[in-house]
Amino acid sequence: MAVLRARYRFSLDDAAEFLADVCHLPLSAASVVTGCERTSEALAPVDAAIAAVVREAEVVNADETSWPTQTRKGWLWVAVCAIATCFRVHQSRSGPALRHLLGEAFVGIVGSDRFRAYEQYPDERRQICWAHLLRNLQALLDYYREESLWAQRVLELAGELFVLWGLHKGGWLDRVGLQLALIPLKQTLRAELEDGAVSRYPKIAGFCRELLGHWEALWTFSRVEGVEPTNNGAERALRHAVLWRKGCFGSRSEAGCRFVERMLSVHATCEQQQRSLFEFVTEAVTKAWAGQPAPLLVQPLKSA
Repeated sequence: MAVLRARYRFSLDDAAEFLADVCHLPLSAASVVTGCERTSEALAPVDAAIAAVVREAEVVNADETSWPTQTRKGWLWVAVCAIATCFRVHQSRSGPALRHLLGEAFVGIVGSDRFRAYEQYPDERRQICWAHLLRNLQALLDYYREESLWAQRVLELAGELFVLWGLHKGGWLDRVGLQLALIPLKQTLRAELEDGAVSRYPKIAGFCRELLGHWEALWTFSRVEGVEPTNNGAERALRHAVLWRKGCFGSRSEAGCRFVERMLSVHATCEQQQRSLFEFVTEAVTKAWAGQPAPLLVQPLKSA
């Protein structure tokens, strides 16, 4: 029942119909809800271990999307590290919501977009997503059309950045080589941002002032191993959740929110670990019914 709902995004009625037609289990939608809640309880310790690993990670990518709850407002937050992915539903899109996801003691590096909630972390512990910046620059170019060539020039610089990153990932440039190759690009980009900061176009001026104010957060990927210049990992993790939201319209209860968090976290982490979601959830439920400890999907770093 839980896998049909969370992995295959069946509605309650569709799940009940599938169980009746294919599995010959004539169950009501209410029984499906009960089954999902029991599965959620079995996965609670697994979810807690996933959260602990993410909060102890040296590098995470984070993102958020709307997720209606019983109050019709809510946000689904995600944090992705190398071996695990943690989801949390929160009523707000704010700094406290981000701390609810990463924990009050998080000291790692966060890759994200430019949303204000991420500004609670110092620039040396942030990586602003260059993929988002490309979209922002293209929007500026489309908005001002032929009135300004500034966005086009900066887009070309961003394209050069990704060429250099590709050479580094392909083994053609080591980290020192990447840093050296970025020096002239950084100098040119800073000059463009300083020019743009006094532009007569307010959107360009505001964009430039913000990037100059977080200059160091643009280049963390060049200094720290394991940091990517984009936030694509978190965006990919959210895609499945966004498709599920379109069919289920969010969660109507606290228990429903916990089910969403735990199933999404386990599903994404199973993919990272190349493990079968159905087999793992089956094992977790079986052990919960037998009164045995939950199976391990990840091992918290501090207890490893």
